[in-house]
Amino acid sequence: MSIVSEQQMQSEHDQDTIDFFKRLKDRDELKGVVEGVAKQAIGKGLNSLSAKQETVLESFINDYSKKNECERCVNGNVSSLTDHIEIADNGLCPMCEYDREKFMAE
Repeated sequence: MSIVSEQQMQSEHDQDTIDFFKRLKDRDELKGVVEGVAKQAIGKGLNSLSAKQETVLESFINDYSKKNECERCVNGNVSSLTDHIEIADNGLCPMCEYDREKFMAE
């Protein structure tokens, strides 16, 4: 993989992570240390975090992802961290929700 491709993938991953924490912050779902670290990541970027702070966010992401599994695909169709927020709201990832709605319309 080229350096440019790797940088683009990292940039997309970083933006997905920031978007995830922005949405959770807006929903008032972040508390304590995670909230502070997420605010720093949102404001200053992921590169501003120490190794300990990165571990805090990674642990939160892992726990949130495990707690919010799609009832239908068990996260096989999950393509971004924000999909887990959709799962938390209605039990299905966006792809499975789309399929369900399409099936119901037929």
